[in-house]
Amino acid sequence: MASVLRGAADLAEAFERAETAREVGRLLLHGLWSFGARTITASSNALPVAATVGEFIASRHMFFQQSPQAWIDAYRLGGLHDRNPVVFASARRASAFQWTDCGFDEYSSWAGFGVARDLGFRDGFTVPCHGPGGRYGVISFGFERIELSPHEKRVMALAASVAHERMMVLSPPPDIRVRGPSLTPRERDCLAFVAEGLSDSDIAGRLGIGAVTAHAHVENAKRKLGARTRAQAVAKLYAFGFI
Repeated sequence: MASVLRGAADLAEAFERAETAREVGRLLLHGLWSFGARTITASSNALPVAATVGEFIASRHMFFQQSPQAWIDAYRLGGLHDRNPVVFASARRASAFQWTDCGFDEYSSWAGFGVARDLGFRDGFTVPCHGPGGRYGVISFGFERIELSPHEKRVMALAASVAHERMMVLSPPPDIRVRGPSLTPRERDCLAFVAEGLSDSDIAGRLGIGAVTAHAHVENAKRKLGARTRAQAVAKLYAFGFI
């Protein structure tokens, strides 16, 4: 885990220096270019998944998009958002996934896949970025070809999560105010050590507390941050500038 966190740490520091959500998006795509990422779409929706397609699209808050104009035109004018399996797969998932591995039979017959293939993009990688208050966020990358190792996928997912949180801070969607979490100093310290790759026992030794207590501090911080995993908690802590 330590190497994964270090792999995204440099990008996280760059995101903190960014002044706009668009700048964060450009930094993210540039940072993951060596992984094969060639397009990016980063957005957030305040409506729950059960909303109608029309309501869902109308509520979409676009942070940043860099895609061929032909794709943007086809998506806007050709109704490709309708029954887009990538969109609805990300709404139902908490973890990142590769498009062709998402397990939906309808993906191969979705019109958007044919358009993307014609433009030279044969696969993609999507990172769900959900949050409190019914917020549904997502960052998707398009690839000319995709041969990512499990480690690279974890780095991409963590970097995208950090970027999305920073975008939310810089450009919150209407009716969503982003507040920093109310963490205790000890909770912040414990998560900072998690970011360095330390275990509960290691953290306990550094702080002179019991391993059970260290674990409790980390779990409390995760709950307050709305994070499902330790990596997500660290990503959110980076986004709010606590690390």
